[in-house]
Amino acid sequence: MTFPIASDRFPHLFMKPIFLLLLLAGFASPVLAEDASRLVDIGGRNLHLAVRGSGSPTIVIEAGMGEPPIESGSWNAVVEELSKSNRVVLYDRAGLGRSDPAPKLPRTGADVAADLEALLAKAAVPGPYLLVGHSYGGIHLRMFASRFPDKVAGMVLVDASHPDQERRWLAAFGPARADETETIRRVRDHLAARGTPDSNPEKIDPKATAEQIQGARDLGDKPLVILTHSAGFKIDPSLPDEHLARIESVWTAIQDGYRRLSTRSTLIQSKTGGHNLPGEDPALVIAGVRSALAQLAPRPHR
Repeated sequence: MTFPIASDRFPHLFMKPIFLLLLLAGFASPVLAEDASRLVDIGGRNLHLAVRGSGSPTIVIEAGMGEPPIESGSWNAVVEELSKSNRVVLYDRAGLGRSDPAPKLPRTGADVAADLEALLAKAAVPGPYLLVGHSYGGIHLRMFASRFPDKVAGMVLVDASHPDQERRWLAAFGPARADETETIRRVRDHLAARGTPDSNPEKIDPKATAEQIQGARDLGDKPLVILTHSAGFKIDPSLPDEHLARIESVWTAIQDGYRRLSTRSTLIQSKTGGHNLPGEDPALVIAGVRSALAQLAPRPHR
């Protein structure tokens, strides 16, 4: 992932990354036929919902920041395969794709979780739900799991963001130096600016959401599968190797720390994929979801 601005639409994980050009390349190929999706009234406004397949538990996908997954096409391969055995849900958050804008801004992870719960209820999508969250979508689903634990069977975090990641990256960079490069200064300034609702297209309040997450409950003994990008992935190849190593060290610690959210957690690293794992390494995402499903399957009586 690189820092130069490629698109303002899908700034998932760190900033406004060039890797999103790859995601946008599939934007014209919707994940589901139009007749498989519909608008659902959740109380005076509509959210765009798509459901494919059948079978329990229902797999609920939460895409990354700014992405309308029904239209983007980045989840095509994952949905196509998983819908052969399970019901799979995609939806566009408020203000994205065909979904109506939120009635009030800024928003928080709790607002997104409330929208999702209302959507599933109004659309009569049966639970329990196996939650699959990519990038900042992982934060939203952690809030959903905390607020509605009885509806959640397990979770798969796909290169999931952390509400404290920018602060930790800045700390890893160390204090500003007069002789540092323009790239380092640019990255440092961008990280420092990521704490306001105006820094993202959905006007999510990162600080308020971080406070909510601090009080969130964990998953107990529900299965949790953590998927993360490959060791060869570089957030910005123009950064010095020393700074790339510092950023990756923080990210590795964050992903490993997610294991503490469940007593049944598994961490799997992609061999080749970058941050956009649903598009770059869909086989890993499929395998991760199936691993969680296998842990939920009834065990035969002996």
